[in-house]
Amino acid sequence: MRFDYTARDLTGQPHSGQLEAADQADAMARLAGQGMTPVSLRAHTAAPARSVARGSIKLADQVVLLREMATLLTAGVTLGDALPSLAQAYEGQALGVPLAQMETIVRGGGRLSDALRIQALHMPVYVIALAQAGEASGDIARALQESAEQLELARKAGEDMRSALIYPSVLVGAGSLAVFFIFVGVVPRFANLIKGSRQVPELSRWVIESGVYVRGHLFEAALILAAVVGVIVTSLSREATRRALLQGLGRLPVVGPWLVQSEIGRWATVLGSLLSNRVPILTAMGLAQGVIRLDLLRLGLERATKGLQQGQTLSAGLETQAWFPRTRLNLIRVGERSGELPKMLLALGHSQRDAAAVLQRRMLGLIEPIAILIIGAVIGLVMVAVMMAITSFDTLV
Repeated sequence: MRFDYTARDLTGQPHSGQLEAADQADAMARLAGQGMTPVSLRAHTAAPARSVARGSIKLADQVVLLREMATLLTAGVTLGDALPSLAQAYEGQALGVPLAQMETIVRGGGRLSDALRIQALHMPVYVIALAQAGEASGDIARALQESAEQLELARKAGEDMRSALIYPSVLVGAGSLAVFFIFVGVVPRFANLIKGSRQVPELSRWVIESGVYVRGHLFEAALILAAVVGVIVTSLSREATRRALLQGLGRLPVVGPWLVQSEIGRWATVLGSLLSNRVPILTAMGLAQGVIRLDLLRLGLERATKGLQQGQTLSAGLETQAWFPRTRLNLIRVGERSGELPKMLLALGHSQRDAAAVLQRRMLGLIEPIAILIIGAVIGLVMVAVMMAITSFDTLV
């Protein structure tokens, strides 16, 4: 509980401020321990706007928070002054409540790394590890800045992916609507061609009868479609389903290599940042594995970590992994021999991110022609079925 107090010290000078205590008696004892006599003591009530967050915290919010804290600390502002200032600035917004909780933890004697663990922030494990390393080395600002850079890279990659998927999504949506209107609005008009005739090809009969049925049961079809979409959305909201889908995508020809390159780049960058902040390599390896989502890569890194525990080098442990690019191992070997492993890992992460970006552009470039081919094939199938029905009717006549 937070208390607003006014007190006088041994010389009679007045002091006022806030302190954290379990209750009023504890607050008075804390003031007495500081050599002050309480004049007034009042429980502090937080503003209502601060108790409710507007919206959930996104990756961009995390980046902004870490950067602003790093900027304030670099400018010489103490953490005890920076957090109240930020909490007041973001009062009523998504970051308002977490910042108020962080301020309470720090004022109560906790560390910044403890404050970053609160559930509302959803900070990755490596961000907390970098904060701990910064506290140990006395350079928290640098650790926060590096954490913000890592999160910004992840945010930018996701944003680029979403932006690149806008046009293919519009194309697929428009094509699907065109197929629907042809199937429901045009195809049923040829129903008379198949009535009482056995000469119509089975493909034409199936397409025309399906179009007639859907047109006559639009409400039921809409319910089925909504149910299918609901099942898909519900399934994707589960972590286990998303994880299984990701593992499946990792085995595909084009998507798989792109995911592997992205994972290696993120892992190398995080590991390099942890090592540059003097985190022990075994601890850093365990923390960096937290950013890996593909099971194949995670198991390989666990084997490499066991090799490190047995006195093996990191490059030797990765050399046996089929997924790790052989052309990149030399960077790690050079870093181990020269004592510049953190710098080499950061360079590796940068090169892998560039390689992943190239593969991403190729993959997204394939979506448009594939979508056009699929939509064109469906429309072509419907048109062929209708034309076969017309020509069979002419032959019968």
